[in-house]
Amino acid sequence: MSSAAEMPVDSAPIFEAAPMAVAHAAAVLIINFNTAQRTIRCIESIRRGSMLPRRIWILDNDSQQEDFELLQTHVGALTLDGVELILLRSERNLGFAAGCNLMIDRALEDVECTQLLLLNSDAVALPEWVRTMTTCASRTPESTGMVGARMHKLARPQEVDTLGISLYRSLMPADRHCLDDLLVGPSGGCCLLKRAMLEDIHRVAGYYFDARYFCYCEDTDLVLRAVLGGYQTIYVNEVLALHEGQASSGGGVSSFITYHGLRNSIWMHAKLLPASIFWRFGLLLVLAHMLSIARHGLFGRVGLLWRTYKDALAGLPSFWRERARFQQAFRSQDAVWRSHITPAFYRRRYLSHVLRMEGRKHKQSRRAAEIE
Repeated sequence: MSSAAEMPVDSAPIFEAAPMAVAHAAAVLIINFNTAQRTIRCIESIRRGSMLPRRIWILDNDSQQEDFELLQTHVGALTLDGVELILLRSERNLGFAAGCNLMIDRALEDVECTQLLLLNSDAVALPEWVRTMTTCASRTPESTGMVGARMHKLARPQEVDTLGISLYRSLMPADRHCLDDLLVGPSGGCCLLKRAMLEDIHRVAGYYFDARYFCYCEDTDLVLRAVLGGYQTIYVNEVLALHEGQASSGGGVSSFITYHGLRNSIWMHAKLLPASIFWRFGLLLVLAHMLSIARHGLFGRVGLLWRTYKDALAGLPSFWRERARFQQAFRSQDAVWRSHITPAFYRRRYLSHVLRMEGRKHKQSRRAAEIE
């Protein structure tokens, strides 16, 4: 049973919207968790687009009351011709995965809804986002189940935030920053997912996103299952959104991100990785984990590492039991995996990125110690 309640929207409008083109097959899904001001900014950016979706679903993931009330007041005051805004509130934080699943189920109750657009609450949609994504979806065959696009950084619009998801020889996924890296699928923070693809992967797995992940790597898991099921991604090499980044989970070196990213990647490999691919690339995967352990151990995060790997191992039996289902459902797994693995060990310039982040974290820690 859903733990979210639909909130009434019956306040007076705060502006008069000009008649706009509406994508009647499209719904936008946004999750809010203590980011009401950013979520409002996100909604406003969609409102200013050249085309609007038929519905905008917003899920408040058990935010603080003040944050939720701010969001509720704003959504309640909006009126858009031909567009329905629906605000849900969960009594607990469902995470990104389960929160999206809830909204997907609700959105697909409308038989006319065939295109679901996901956008992070701390992102800003550029004017052509809805029009370009839905047009691409409408002009591609059913086997193209996903649409992705460029998302750049909000603070530095010339700098790439993500070009989708890539998988490397280390078998570790990462945001794609270079077009030379092979695309597995779009990032969950800015994408369009087609109804047929979602219903297909749900029939196989019993879910869209894997709610056990809570957040991080859940989009990689979904797009991998879609690709293994024969679906493809169309990529629009155009900046359609700008992303602030990590507004809900905290920026920089985050224990929250490290924990969920590492734990969930282990679960994903246990569930989906064919034995043949593990035997070919497994040593590189082990090396990737050793480097992660060395990095976080060097900077004193031993407790975090212990908790991450302990919880990952504790959850493995559940994922291991699902392997047989996916092995049966997906044919030619080995060939599909090989065709989507970028030859590099990992994303380019990642080491310099880590050193910058750790250096910044160290300076912040020193500054805090001096203040105390």
